[in-house]
Amino acid sequence: MGTSLTQAAPASHPITDVDRIERIGQLTTKQQTDALLFLAGYAPATFDAIAEAVEPCAGDGSEDPAPYCAICGSDLGIFLKFGLNWRHYTCTDLTDIELIDPGHDPVIAWRAPGLPR
Repeated sequence: MGTSLTQAAPASHPITDVDRIERIGQLTTKQQTDALLFLAGYAPATFDAIAEAVEPCAGDGSEDPAPYCAICGSDLGIFLKFGLNWRHYTCTDLTDIELIDPGHDPVIAWRAPGLPR
């Protein structure tokens, strides 16, 4: 038996990146919060990656305190590629981050951005 209706074109156009960006701009604050809460429960790894991506970086002009090791003074960070543990690192900018092993576990402390190590 054949179908009685045919449709050559899809029922709707594919959603583009621009469509998504426009839709985000149209959401109320409550809708944005609800969407993030849903994402956190439905796809927690994706939510974690997104939340990490939008966090301000130390030295980015924000006044947020930056984590460092209270034992050796090295900068500390969480690098999702390697898990959720704090790790020592060194860098001159965000393009040359190098993880280091000082021989001890990090002891987290916080300092204002731009303060000497």
